[in-house]
Amino acid sequence: MNQQYPKWIYFVGLMLVVNLLWMNHSVSLWDEDEAAYAGFGIEMLRTGDWVHPNYQWSIIHRKTPFHFWTIAVSYQLFGINEFAVRIPSVLAILFTCLLVYRLGRALFGEKEALWAAVILATSVQLPLMGKISFTDASLLLFQTIAVLSLFNFLYKPSWKWNSLFWGSMAIGILVKGPPIILLTGGIWLLTAIFHPKRKVLIKTHPWFLGPVALIPFAAWCYASYTQDYTLWEQSDSNLPFETWWQIEDNGRKIHLLPFLWDWYVMRRIGGSVLGQSGFWGYHFVVLTVAFLTWLPFWFASIRSIFTRPKNISEKQLLLIFWVIMGWFFWELMSSKLPSYAMAAQPALAILMAFQINNTIQYNTTNNWVKGGLAFYTVVFALIIVLLPIAGYYYIGSATLFYLVPMSLILTSTLYYVFKHKQTPEAFVRQLAVHGAVFMFLVWACVAPLVENSPAKSFDDIIETAYQLVDQNASARLIFTGLDIKQRKISLLVYAKRYFGKYEELSVEEAIRALKTNDAATLIIGTESIETIKTTFKQEQLPFKLHFIEHRSLDHALRRHDFWVVSNQ
Repeated sequence: MNQQYPKWIYFVGLMLVVNLLWMNHSVSLWDEDEAAYAGFGIEMLRTGDWVHPNYQWSIIHRKTPFHFWTIAVSYQLFGINEFAVRIPSVLAILFTCLLVYRLGRALFGEKEALWAAVILATSVQLPLMGKISFTDASLLLFQTIAVLSLFNFLYKPSWKWNSLFWGSMAIGILVKGPPIILLTGGIWLLTAIFHPKRKVLIKTHPWFLGPVALIPFAAWCYASYTQDYTLWEQSDSNLPFETWWQIEDNGRKIHLLPFLWDWYVMRRIGGSVLGQSGFWGYHFVVLTVAFLTWLPFWFASIRSIFTRPKNISEKQLLLIFWVIMGWFFWELMSSKLPSYAMAAQPALAILMAFQINNTIQYNTTNNWVKGGLAFYTVVFALIIVLLPIAGYYYIGSATLFYLVPMSLILTSTLYYVFKHKQTPEAFVRQLAVHGAVFMFLVWACVAPLVENSPAKSFDDIIETAYQLVDQNASARLIFTGLDIKQRKISLLVYAKRYFGKYEELSVEEAIRALKTNDAATLIIGTESIETIKTTFKQEQLPFKLHFIEHRSLDHALRRHDFWVVSNQ
């Protein structure tokens, strides 16, 4: 980076690193995806099977394996813990911001590329995705590299850019399959039809290098197919092949490739899965929240997409193609999740950077920027006032220790935004600082409250079981009587970490296990606890019992409480 940039740029970079790493070691796993991915990495190291992502209760979370490989490698470097699970996503977001600047500056200008990187670093969703080990952060990195390499190739054709384009395509397919093909393929076609540089695309040699980029994915598919085929021959021959993937994994592996095609392609094209749908405009709302800290320039940037064609430069046209395939395409799909339109965020950040540069260059703000600033003010005023009130009402007075200082600091940084609004460059600088501070306060003040709430209790449940058997890792750990909302993958991950193994038994079998002289502890649901208590009281058997409140994040925070019972 140019050493002449002001010190606040380095402050923003430092804050991004701090925000991405803050509490990553102490925040417990998020169900379901992150916990499943953590489990996949554990099993890859335990079994040596790096072909099939495999973990109990995790069938629907299986994907192409690159992200899980990075988690397994991270385990080898940092040990099996939450910090290691999240390092691949941390690095992916850091490199995405850095490469938007490094690969974008020759295309869009030094200042514009730098502003775009700052916007992404101080936005809401990207740092969040760096703190949860989803595949989406890794996918976004390779999507960004692929698109910017293709754009650079249009203006400076070389093997460097073409190799970077197809190489990132190859890895992106191994991360999550079709999304990177849809993004870059759609941009390639739109460029071939509408862009003045369309003839240069011939030199990318897609008829040859496209199949070459598929070789790593094809090799993995072949390895998966041959291994699955052997397992299929050993399974029940009367079971219809087309329904094999639907069976709950009870010690046998499912045939992975048909499952991936059905679950991640066909079902999403024809509708949605697990209720993951939404209204038209869903992704606009998500992206507005994602750029919450940059609302003053958000609406002006969206308006620029619909500017008359004669006012759009060649390079802005490329950004519009990027937005179309990274955002608008997904609005047409029935299946919707907040991460689907993340691919458009680098393009939107660059468009906002153009707005910022115009504002600074001409020392003026248009009505769209003023309207965005008004909306921004209202939103953060509500956060400042309502967050402590909500915390006090829903959790208790202890939240005020975190949330009142947060509100005071936000009030101070918001004051400086308005103090400098008459000088555009200082105004934008304060927006960036405010955004970086806001995200830090989210992790420092809000995250501890969430982590200590009944919604994040699975690590506490297993630790309680461990303490009840006097930290005896060889004691039997038994799950019984859990309802569907209690069968969460992170429960298994922490069970493996503390005890090394666990069992699932019926209530009757669990009671017999407690009656033995062997050390044992049960983790059970509320519906089965009375049977356990009644049996032990009637037979006058000693036992320890501990209640843990749990509220389900995927069931409107309704209670699904646990009891931990030990015979020690």
